[in-house]
Amino acid sequence: MTVSARVAALRLLATCRLTEAQLWQKLEARGYLHEAIGDAIARCKLEGYVDDRLFATLYVEGARKPVGNARLVAELVKRGIDLDAAQDAVACAPSGQEERITAAYARLARAKPDLSYQSAARALERLGFPTSLIYRVLRAEAASALAQIIGSEAAC
Repeated sequence: MTVSARVAALRLLATCRLTEAQLWQKLEARGYLHEAIGDAIARCKLEGYVDDRLFATLYVEGARKPVGNARLVAELVKRGIDLDAAQDAVACAPSGQEERITAAYARLARAKPDLSYQSAARALERLGFPTSLIYRVLRAEAASALAQIIGSEAAC
């Protein structure tokens, strides 16, 4: 007995949330015809089981580690989300890019307390944060550290 593409799609969606593109790829890999895949996906979208905008919103809200807007958009596009939908989801994220870069820097500083300015900048850049924001945060952190050092020396 052959399982229909719709049943296979529902089984896939029961295990994890998928984008339209991901579902298409998985059904195609299982050997279903393009017409059957198109019908199955259209039915799943109509019934609300596949919603790329909702996927993008949930992905951004549940991001595992703090990354920049550019990286979040790239990750969503890689998963098959339309560029406009990805940008909208990132723009409406509950935590802004400044909050995420502060968290990323704090994580870096805890992991490597002797991390140089340049190394921190490169690490934050790899996480997808814009250069202007990276240097603004690093300058503020350096000023804060300097103020602590001067304050502790003045107390002596």
